[in-house]
Amino acid sequence: MAPHLLSFSARARQEQEALKVALANGDGASLKSISERLVHRQGPGALQLLMRKFASNAEALAFWQQQLLPVQQISSKYYEEVKEVKEVVESCPPEPIAEKKIEVARRLRGWLPSWNGPLRQAS
Repeated sequence: MAPHLLSFSARARQEQEALKVALANGDGASLKSISERLVHRQGPGALQLLMRKFASNAEALAFWQQQLLPVQQISSKYYEEVKEVKEVVESCPPEPIAEKKIEVARRLRGWLPSWNGPLRQAS
C-alpha cells in the first residue's frame, strides 16, 4: 500500500506533539532534529513562537536553546560573512551604464559579419 500523506496542519500538530514529548523527556537529539525541520519548513519565527509556548519555565527554554546553539553559531557566522561581502560590494563605485553598453556593442560588432545591403544572386 502507498503511504498516507499527512496534510500540512496534521504534520504541524504531529511535530508540535513530538516537540512537547522531547522537551518533557529532555531528549536533546529529537528536540534539535524536530526544531531544524520546523525551521526549514516554516521559518525561525515559527520556532520562536513554539519555544515561548511550550517551554514552561526558564530552565526548559535554556535547555532547548542549548540544543540549537551550534545552528545559531553557524547562522551568525553566515550573517557576518554576508555583511562583509555587502560592505565590499557597496564600496565599489558603479560603472556608468551608458559606457558599459557602448563597450558591449563595440565588442559585438567585431563578431558580426559586415553587410552592405541585400545579397545579389550570381547570374
